[in-house]
Amino acid sequence: MKIFLAVARLGTISSAGEKLGIEHSTVSRRIDRLEALLNVVLFDRRRSGYTLTNAGHSLVPHAEQMESALIAAVEECIGEDDIKGVVRVGTPEAFGIHVLAPSLMEIREKYPRLQIELIAQPQFPSLVSREVEILVTLDPPKMGRYKMSRLAQINYFLYASPGYLESHPPIDKLSDLTHHEFVDYIHDGSVTERYRILEELIPEPRRSFCTNSVIAQRAAAETGLGIILLTPYVAQASDKLVCILPHQPLVTRSLWVAAPEDLLKIKRHRYVWNHIRNLINQHTTLFNRTN
Repeated sequence: MKIFLAVARLGTISSAGEKLGIEHSTVSRRIDRLEALLNVVLFDRRRSGYTLTNAGHSLVPHAEQMESALIAAVEECIGEDDIKGVVRVGTPEAFGIHVLAPSLMEIREKYPRLQIELIAQPQFPSLVSREVEILVTLDPPKMGRYKMSRLAQINYFLYASPGYLESHPPIDKLSDLTHHEFVDYIHDGSVTERYRILEELIPEPRRSFCTNSVIAQRAAAETGLGIILLTPYVAQASDKLVCILPHQPLVTRSLWVAAPEDLLKIKRHRYVWNHIRNLINQHTTLFNRTN
């Protein structure tokens, strides 16, 4: 089942073989043998790689439960208090950079053999393919065997550099924004649609600069390129931006953490899950707890 899951997640026998440390020909033979044993085709073979059939998709959750149950059983048999291994976490770019990454030394000091792999990017990685094992997201899974927990309410405010504000018309109310330019995300599918929020304030915003990186957006706004919509944990990392209309958030979103239920039976995944939840309590000025 380990080989089946590796091919299902990575999409090619060569990638699966590399990950497992075996020859790709061995991977191919094992998949053929499994299909013969089950008397069903699990993958469509294409030049671009291996794609799961309906039968293959049906087998994945059962194989993952077997995988997690085996790991949990080994942990219980060994009876070690130590937590070790690799956990891959996906987060929004700024959350990973400004919130999670600075906390990793705390994990290292407590459990030196626990390694966190962080994927921090504007397009949320997939839990389904196990591209990540724990996901911090604005867009939680709608279906599947996942445990989900709402971490906090994320508030968005408008910011600009002092130079921009001095050289442009004053902003006293939302309707004044129609006369201004904005720094924003590229909306071409490279960024999750959950970040298409500027239009909630201005129907047709004038964008002076677009990028798929909120950190690059912030850097551009610091130079006076335009107004930017940010959360406090992104904005407070800069001393070159001023909050506009600061008395109430202009847009709100919910931040979630999600993980496959079976993975949370494993000590290392359960520990990282709880660590992420506890981070919100440590940053009360940046987040509004929802539970």
